[in-house]
Amino acid sequence: MNDDLLTVTDLTAGYGHTKVLRGISLRVGAAEAIGLLGPNGHGKTTLLRCVSNLHRATSGSVAYAGSDTRGRSPRDLVRRGLIHVPQGSRLFPQLTVAEALRLSAASSGHLATWRDGLDHVFTVFPRLKERRGQLTGTLSGGERQMVSLGMGLMARPTLLILDEPTLGLSPKVKHELSECILRIRAEVSSIILVDGDMELVLSLTDRYHVVLHGDIVHSGASDATVGRDAMMSLFLGGSADERR
Repeated sequence: MNDDLLTVTDLTAGYGHTKVLRGISLRVGAAEAIGLLGPNGHGKTTLLRCVSNLHRATSGSVAYAGSDTRGRSPRDLVRRGLIHVPQGSRLFPQLTVAEALRLSAASSGHLATWRDGLDHVFTVFPRLKERRGQLTGTLSGGERQMVSLGMGLMARPTLLILDEPTLGLSPKVKHELSECILRIRAEVSSIILVDGDMELVLSLTDRYHVVLHGDIVHSGASDATVGRDAMMSLFLGGSADERR
């Protein structure tokens, strides 16, 4: 029996004549968190966008919950529990925290139970409860990122994709956010995490893949010590001028 929630097979993709992904294959099991590591510009974000159908792959396939995702809209995948929180907080600055969270519940088909979802988000992110009536445009960077993650939770994810959730945050706020992600891990079935902080990714995931030049060049268990030096070398290596 196949317990994989997500299966990516020989995926290629690019932008115009620029090839970014070069035949990537990976799987995410039910109740599993995986991390994607590697230098900027080597295809991690493009891979995530292809998984959530925000970018069309050139070839290969993506199967989610046992079904091929080709031909499905990103909105359909959201309603089936595949939730992508992209890099950078993309919020409507004129909405309050509570209104932004309610909007996410409505757009993902969970408006009827949005108050329950709100209570849950406030449990994971206590600071948002204090800010519930504040406009998102007036929040700090860390608080805006918490709202983005909270909106992901309001959509009731089965697979939660997080792209650079701690980018640009101070060490103190990064630690606070990582504790929140750890709480999310206990409740969400599966997670794909991309972040520039290698140690953070390894502390929050079960397995990792290093992506270099659009392909997976190294994989391992996140808690393994064997091969850590080689992985570090790959993580820091490579040029940063390729398209993501």
